[in-house]
Amino acid sequence: MKILVIADVHGNAEALSSVLAKERDADTTIFLGDTVLPGPQPNETMELLQGLSGTLIQGNHDAEMLEPERLANWPPPWLAFARWVLDTLEPSGYDFLRNLQPEGEYLVDGERIFLHHGEFAERPRQALPDTPDERLVTLAGGSDAPLVLFGHSHIQFRRTIDGQEFINPGSIGQPRCGKQLACYGLIEDGAFRHCQAEYDPGPWLEAVDRIAPLDGFPEFREWLKQGLLSGYGIGETEPWTRFAAEGYI
Repeated sequence: MKILVIADVHGNAEALSSVLAKERDADTTIFLGDTVLPGPQPNETMELLQGLSGTLIQGNHDAEMLEPERLANWPPPWLAFARWVLDTLEPSGYDFLRNLQPEGEYLVDGERIFLHHGEFAERPRQALPDTPDERLVTLAGGSDAPLVLFGHSHIQFRRTIDGQEFINPGSIGQPRCGKQLACYGLIEDGAFRHCQAEYDPGPWLEAVDRIAPLDGFPEFREWLKQGLLSGYGIGETEPWTRFAAEGYI
């Protein structure tokens, strides 16, 4: 059985479409959260996600879409972007969000796997390659499932702690370590491997240009576009430049 593992699409339909085309023979899908916010192709992305079958859990941005009051303290350009996504997403997309599952232990192809979006309750909020073992293991929620899958930090890495394997498949839609790629994972015959797919960023860039509320934030719009093209989706800063130099994707 071939299991596709994806996370953090963030409204990038081009990247998701490329992965789904490349792995069209996957038998089922594990999705680790963050569907369309903040991204310029919410309905196109949601249509692709709605066509998936498997185990799909909620991410922090999915929860924010269902409780938009959580967005109140976002910086003005990000808030304008987010409100556009909220206003643009069709009702069926909200139905999909409401049906996403919570974090927890699931049986997939006869294997116990713990699924978590990857956000910690305390800062720093994300699990990184250098996160201490004692902190990383909390993502398993006390489960002894052999495999713990999580996203949120948008970087491909894996660690084994006391025989339990912790794996981030990377981000489909928002790269952070200097490579403009859609990152994901596959589980075949019980073994996980990291994968990447190339895609045309042109339609994503054009979609950003069509977001009218960003007309008032032209520098932010260009920063978004450069972030995707450079592979540094939230800026060419630490720790992403360090991880990039160390070979992470």
